[in-house]
Amino acid sequence: MTNTLFDLTDRVAIVTGGAGLLAAEHAIALGDHGARVILADKNETACEHAAAQLTENGYDVKSFACDVTIKDSWRDLLNFAITTYGRVDILINNAGFTNQSKTKNFGAGFEEFPLEDWNNIIDVNLTGTFLGCQVIGAQFLKQGKGTIINIASLYGVVSPNHKIYPGTGISQPVAYSVSKHGVVSLTKYLATLWAEKGVKVNSLTPGGIFNGHQGLFLERFEQLNPIGRMSDKTELRGGIVYLASDASSHVIGHNLIIDGGWTAW
Repeated sequence: MTNTLFDLTDRVAIVTGGAGLLAAEHAIALGDHGARVILADKNETACEHAAAQLTENGYDVKSFACDVTIKDSWRDLLNFAITTYGRVDILINNAGFTNQSKTKNFGAGFEEFPLEDWNNIIDVNLTGTFLGCQVIGAQFLKQGKGTIINIASLYGVVSPNHKIYPGTGISQPVAYSVSKHGVVSLTKYLATLWAEKGVKVNSLTPGGIFNGHQGLFLERFEQLNPIGRMSDKTELRGGIVYLASDASSHVIGHNLIIDGGWTAW
């Protein structure tokens, strides 16, 4: 019974942000339970490389160039999935933009935070998720079944702890928090709208994922997190499989938090 509950054999999943830190982990989680995965990312070369590495390790993974901020790009991605597999069953809206390194105004405080950066972050994190739900969700409604997992953030649940960042070279901009709160809200809106139509919509909130962090930031984070450490990226796999599979058939509009207790204080 347990194997059946978590079985994803032959289901087709789209995972955006395909060249990023977490997409490969999502693909491994889904692939270990039988799913076929399409990684999608604006960075076509990096996405192809990620897919190739997973394929070498025995997973059924393809890549596709997609800019999540453009609706026609989403339509092209959907057409690719349907042409290749004849169906799509799972969407993981994983693409995210944190402003950590991609803008000239990195570290700008709220009072000086540029509208340009606000728009860029909202465009990827929230509008991109909206467009993905709109385009792929329409296909799910047509099929009468589908699963959407929107990747949120700790800072879509609580505010960043502003005291841990000074002197670390790390910044969490206001637009990131606002965008991720929006993702959680969008999830609940769609979950209640589509539940009776066979489309299951939930979100998953990762904790702080260790990615080579060190020094003052790491020390502060570890002191504040009940588990005493940052999350390992592999620790999201169980949550992804649970939300993607029939094991969560009665879970609607939930934000699954995997954070080592950060939000439990």
